[in-house]
Amino acid sequence: MGVGKNLGDEKGKKMKTKLNKFLTTIVLCSMLLVALPAIAAATEDETLDIYGNANEDDILDMRDLTFTARMILRLEDETELADANYDGRISVADMTQIGLIILGRESKLILVDATDRIVTVNKPVERLVVHHPSTVEAIKVVGAEDRVVGICNPINEILFPQMSELPLLGTLGYDIYYEEVFELDPDIFITPKLPIPGFDDLVATLEPEITVVALNFYEPATMVENIRKLRYILNTEEDGEAFIAFYEGVINGITEGTAGLSEAEKPRVFLKIAGWTPEALSTFTDTHQTEIAGGINIAADLPGSGFVPEIDTEWLVEQNPDIVTAQIWEVYNPGALGYEVDDNSVTEAAREEIMAMDAFAGGKAVEEGKVYLYEDELMITPRFVVGIAYMAKWFHPTLFSELDPKAIHQEYLTDFMRIDYDLSEHGVFAYPEP
Repeated sequence: MGVGKNLGDEKGKKMKTKLNKFLTTIVLCSMLLVALPAIAAATEDETLDIYGNANEDDILDMRDLTFTARMILRLEDETELADANYDGRISVADMTQIGLIILGRESKLILVDATDRIVTVNKPVERLVVHHPSTVEAIKVVGAEDRVVGICNPINEILFPQMSELPLLGTLGYDIYYEEVFELDPDIFITPKLPIPGFDDLVATLEPEITVVALNFYEPATMVENIRKLRYILNTEEDGEAFIAFYEGVINGITEGTAGLSEAEKPRVFLKIAGWTPEALSTFTDTHQTEIAGGINIAADLPGSGFVPEIDTEWLVEQNPDIVTAQIWEVYNPGALGYEVDDNSVTEAAREEIMAMDAFAGGKAVEEGKVYLYEDELMITPRFVVGIAYMAKWFHPTLFSELDPKAIHQEYLTDFMRIDYDLSEHGVFAYPEP
């Protein structure tokens, strides 16, 4: 017994010694590289807000060690994120922390979350509670679903056969069952920052016992940054970077296609989203997804925090949009769209009801047959990469004649949801198919 323990201790000491030697080598090599030309820092929009990302680009790597070494020798101006251990000064200790992050061996990771809070995550992270369908999906995308111990929203059993069996700890808003969350003893609680009250109360209730990290996985502008933060938190580099490559390949291909369009060539679009009732003329003022697909959101300049619960019918009639896209929520339209649906008869009926609404009947979109339906989660989860592909095809069918949204969707399901689901045989998600 004593011999085994001694051997284990000796092995642990050797591993620690090797790690220390490796980190020392990294630091020394970086110091030797200070003679290299200055390394340009990235623009703010490209910055990955993790402490240790010294050159403030979109990834944390050996260049950050070099940049930090140059700062220590006063060859570069200091940056905020170079303070990797967040102790208020730039030193060799920060280089050690950067080396540990690169190796995935750090004991803590300090980052700026989606609410601009500076959050310290203790590593490793082995137990997660996740809030909102977009977060659940992102966790599966980066290959960490086996670490989730609780979810706060009902999720699709086909997409999430494992996580759908976990304890349900809340609702779509910030109505969280806190006692049950504490009983599960997670390392962190991951949630998006939703445009509704409740986030501050969530943080006040859970912290400091459970660290809250806000990351948004439904916004094109921050998608890559948040997936990358997530993969650093969970040490899932391979899966995280594979998804980023897929996502950027699709989105960049679409933006390159729409880059040369004049304003006159872009259709004016009304985004009808699921509101308080099926008939509600609710919408978003956000323009990112519509702009990427080459359209103009006619509600972009309306007042509000992003969500407009009810649009005036007369205003909408006057606007007479070229295209109407309608988000279909299963609660209001059961059997219309989804992974369990193989027949589009209910979908067609839902479309007819929308086209008959006073706001649209007789309008240009109805007359030209340009009223399109899509499953709600194609725009509020990482699957919005599929939703944008459908929008691009609807908005500009000639320009994107080679674009295949269904093939993009299939690749997403096979490679990142890791499920055996054949879109050629099952499912209705966008109607009419472009």
